[in-house]
Amino acid sequence: RARDTPFRASLGRLDRSPAAFAMPTITEQSSDGSYQHDRRVCIYPSYINSQCSVQQGRRIPKHLACEQPNVVEIKDVLEKSLKLPCAVEDKSYPRDFWQRGRVRVTLRKEDGTPLAKEFPTKKALMIEIARLVPKHPGRVPGSAEWKKRLVTPKDVLTQFTSQPGQAGAVAAAAGGSGTGGKKKGKKGRK
Repeated sequence: RARDTPFRASLGRLDRSPAAFAMPTITEQSSDGSYQHDRRVCIYPSYINSQCSVQQGRRIPKHLACEQPNVVEIKDVLEKSLKLPCAVEDKSYPRDFWQRGRVRVTLRKEDGTPLAKEFPTKKALMIEIARLVPKHPGRVPGSAEWKKRLVTPKDVLTQFTSQPGQAGAVAAAAGGSGTGGKKKGKKGRK
C-alpha cells in the first residue's frame, strides 16, 4: 500500500464537483489583490482556414471558411470593418506549431452583454471574419496593397540564387550534372 501523504489524506475532504476543477486563467492583479480573468476570446487563423480539417483546428463549416487567412488580415477586418477592439499576440496554435500569431478580441462588456449585437457568440464572429477576409485590400486584385505583394520574376530568381539571373548556378554548384546521377557498373563489385 502506498504511504499516505498529507495530500492523499486531504483528498477525501476535497469538493469533487465539476466547478471545483475549473481553473481560472490568471492574467493581471487588481488593486485590491484579487486576480482578474481575461475575458477576450482567442482567434487563430486555423479556426477559419478552409484548407484545414476539423482535426487540424477548423472551427466553422468549410463552405463558410476562407483560404489561408493570416493574423494581419483578421486584425484589419476586426478593427476597420467590425469596429471591435483586438490585439495581435505572438503565440503558436498548439495543433499547428509553425503557424505563428493569434488575435485576442473583446467580444463582451464587463457585465457580460455583447459589444456587437450581431455577434453574440465566438462562432458567429468567426463566420463574419471568414466572410470579410477575402475582401481585404491585400487580397483584392488592383489595390495598392495587392500590387506590393506581387512577385516579379527577378524576385523569384534572387530568392533562390546568390546572384540575380543565375538560377542554374545553384544546381550546378550542388553537383548536379544533368544526367540524373546514375552510376555505371555492377552492384557489389569492388
